[in-house]
Amino acid sequence: MDNNFIKFAIIIICVAIAAAAARNAHDKRDGAFQLAALCLTLAADFFLVLMFAYVPGVLFFCAVQLVYIRRFGGVRALALAGAALILPAAFLILYGDLLITVALIYAQLFLYNFVLMLRALPRFPRPNAVLILLGLSLFVLCDISVAIWNLGRMGVIGNNELVFFANSAIWLFYAPSQVCLALSAMDYSRKK
Repeated sequence: MDNNFIKFAIIIICVAIAAAAARNAHDKRDGAFQLAALCLTLAADFFLVLMFAYVPGVLFFCAVQLVYIRRFGGVRALALAGAALILPAAFLILYGDLLITVALIYAQLFLYNFVLMLRALPRFPRPNAVLILLGLSLFVLCDISVAIWNLGRMGVIGNNELVFFANSAIWLFYAPSQVCLALSAMDYSRKK
């Protein structure tokens, strides 16, 4: 079996875990947001891992971040996410690179989401807060690895060992991040 199909299968399993967790969530709305985020993650990985279609894949990851922004920050925080379009729009007008533009939008949304998540952690029960923090922290490490790998491919980073490690570390961080996030809505108070 191809390595990319194994990677995609991991995300399918995470969606199944999130669906089970949503049925037994500490908060039904929170469980629904987490399941929606994992379904969009599945779509993103379909484009990135199987189709090698980077723009639609990153756009789906932008949608994932919007769901998390809603999950952690509410409707008002979601409305403020539109500000993430200003800098990338200027970049697109100046340079015309759609992939980098979409990646800039994604990076800003993820940073905003991470800040909102840190502020929202106290309202979650302890096991859920730990899983959310661990999941999104690993997700950040994954995205840093993706950035290093891509900058290495473009010749911006010349340290081949670092670029090789970053490429290897992407799924080392990504798979556990998605498992933690898939489990983050579960109601652990009923578990013995």
